[in-house]
Amino acid sequence: MLKIYGFDLSTWTNAARFTANALNLEYEFVRVNLAAGEGQQPEYLAIHPAGKVPAMDDDGFRLFESGAIQRYLARKAGSDLYPEGLHEQALVDQWALFSSLHVGSAMAKVLFNKMVYQLVGAEQNTVELEEGERFLDRFLPIVDRQLGREAFLANGRVSIADHLLLAWLDPAELSAVDLSAYPHIGRWRTALKSESFYTQCHRDYAEMFRALTAEMPEPDIDAESAMG
Repeated sequence: MLKIYGFDLSTWTNAARFTANALNLEYEFVRVNLAAGEGQQPEYLAIHPAGKVPAMDDDGFRLFESGAIQRYLARKAGSDLYPEGLHEQALVDQWALFSSLHVGSAMAKVLFNKMVYQLVGAEQNTVELEEGERFLDRFLPIVDRQLGREAFLANGRVSIADHLLLAWLDPAELSAVDLSAYPHIGRWRTALKSESFYTQCHRDYAEMFRALTAEMPEPDIDAESAMG
């Protein structure tokens, strides 16, 4: 049986789960509590040598990195979530990479230095926080313009790129990232968050974050591993 290893607070994990859910795949979600150090246990390191999330085991075929998992699952299912056409696939990859390298990396800095640093016993890095906010101001308008031209990021239909960006924007309210200046992102986000692939993971990221972190033990892990 397909198993997806992850942690609910990890945006990388949620991107992989969004795709699996959208494909209507039956899978077991194996929670790896990074806050409790479970990612560094030998049995998990045998699946993901860096001890991060997500990872996957499909009847003995093991894979890590969310993008690789998304592509594998979509290809296995023969789904247009990751299309076969050369140009169509390239456009999905383009927006998936843009979402990860520009929006995602910026959101990670903001989320960590507004919320997560306290949970893992780290110090707030105001330089990184300001850099993350500056990058969001630079790159979110590009995404908003694209979603003003098309209903979704690539090829006019939902793809793994949308799942990835949706996951990265999930902590926006929690991190006090104001998206009101981006109406097309707002329309796109509201529509996708009503879909079952999303609600099968959680109803609201901020609500889920607060519930889970309230149960966390005292920090005993390194800050870099906190969110996978």
